[in-house]
Amino acid sequence: MVSNVQVLRATPEEVAVKSRFLVYRNRVETETDLLVGKREDTLRRVNGGWRIARRKIVLDQSVLLVKNLTFFI
Repeated sequence: MVSNVQVLRATPEEVAVKSRFLVYRNRVETETDLLVGKREDTLRRVNGGWRIARRKIVLDQSVLLVKNLTFFI
């Protein structure tokens, strides 16, 4: 779930946005993970489309108990 999307600055060629996210993951029968944090993205216009130029992810947890992070936020 992505929420609280805010545009920080915008030009015709670049946009900086921030948002909050919540990821719930369930694997097999007993493994569940919950990740919460914020994301800061810079998007650039390339050949008429928008591309991610920079992405910073900050998790709220100070200790991660997940076995791996094999998903794209």
